Amino acid sequence: MGGQYMKGLIAVLLFIFVFSTVSFSQLKEKDNLLGGSVGFWAKGEVPMFGINFESQLTQAGIGTVSLGGIFRYYSYSFVYTNGDSRKYSFTSIGLQSNYNFNQIGDGKFVPFVGLVLGYNYVNSTYTDFTKRGVYITDVSYKSGAWLWAQLGMRYFFSPTVAGSVRLGLGNNDFNTIELGVDFKL
Repeated sequence: MGGQYMKGLIAVLLFIFVFSTVSFSQLKEKDNLLGGSVGFWAKGEVPMFGINFESQLTQAGIGTVSLGGIFRYYSYSFVYTNGDSRKYSFTSIGLQSNYNFNQIGDGKFVPFVGLVLGYNYVNSTYTDFTKRGVYITDVSYKSGAWLWAQLGMRYFFSPTVAGSVRLGLGNNDFNTIELGVDFKL
């Protein structure tokens, strides 16, 4: 078992070394990025799933200005001590604009900052165990407009594939950290 582990570790290190010595192009005007993400909300214990699209509109100084869209879905439930339960689901869709710092080093590392404006739809159901009733009420979260500031970074492993980390802070008590993969189209 230990020998296979070492062989796998050596293979991964060799892969990282080979790809870290190759230079890739930076993001540039008219590049498009499409990717998925898995995130965690500060108040939840289950993952949030997302899709991101971003089109680089123009070069502006040391970076590009982009415009795109996002989609997020998150759901969780909990059971009270009396057996009653509550389930929340959040569905968010929005427009994002980012400034990608694409002229750092050889272009593999691309930090970004941006804003997202969208709509967050919240669905909440409360199930009364003793009366076997289901009530659609919302006691904590409301649907509505969503404003989110984000910052993060991408690391291009190849000319068309980047890993990403994204931190989001927004209204509706919604603060996340996300890990994802973006593909340059």
